[in-house]
Amino acid sequence: MNQHTPVEPWKLVLVGLAAGILGGGLGLGGGIIMVPLLVWVGLDQHRAHATSLSAIVFIAVAGALSFGASGEIDVVMGVTIGIGGVVGSVIGASVMNRVSPRSLTIVFGAVLLVAGIRLILSADPLPGSGEFSPITQTMIALGVGLIAGFFAGLAGIGGGVVIVPSSVFLLGMDQHEAQGTSLVAIVLTATAGSIVNFRNKRVRLVDGLSCGAGGVFGSLIGSQLALAVEGRTLSFLFGFLVVFVALRSLYRAFRPQAVYASESPSEL
Repeated sequence: MNQHTPVEPWKLVLVGLAAGILGGGLGLGGGIIMVPLLVWVGLDQHRAHATSLSAIVFIAVAGALSFGASGEIDVVMGVTIGIGGVVGSVIGASVMNRVSPRSLTIVFGAVLLVAGIRLILSADPLPGSGEFSPITQTMIALGVGLIAGFFAGLAGIGGGVVIVPSSVFLLGMDQHEAQGTSLVAIVLTATAGSIVNFRNKRVRLVDGLSCGAGGVFGSLIGSQLALAVEGRTLSFLFGFLVVFVALRSLYRAFRPQAVYASESPSEL
């Protein structure tokens, strides 16, 4: 499908709703489920990644407010991670504009596979992770944000697949606080990457708003469900879904090149 072919808004709203429930509830933004769904409803790979990232801005805001109302957010750490994420997101989104659809799918699938395994095999924080000095914690947070932001811009995800486990393992947060803090950072990283994507004409405003509208409602539902369920159970169950989506994406990428024949030469 041509990247300018319109998709019915109601389909995008439903995609956003599903992504908001799952992503907002785990502090992941929702891109890991939104990108493949957007491709399924008719968007090409580049446009799906860019539209996902723009919708994640709305999903993350709604989820962060919900977690914040329950006191499960470290705002200062979230903003610090987000600052590093802004830089990484701009770099990642710029690289995304120069990468072929097949390469994007491979990168996306690989990121998801690692994230899914991490969610299934989630462990306790590393010894002493919550005892770092403020300066060390700040440097760690900036580094986490830089890496998470790069994947956010490149793969169309919110970056939570990096932020959440890093906040638990390296910063000593519990699962719910890590998820809420992740959403704060994702607001900044997703906004920065989306600005680049709009400038590169990779996303239509109406598409991002449609996905975002559904995502806001889904995120509010998902975040409240997450606060009512033990964090380890959420990570374990969602991990299997992530692995499934990852394997499906990688399978699609390694199918014959004819799969991408509909893309314009400039994008291959």
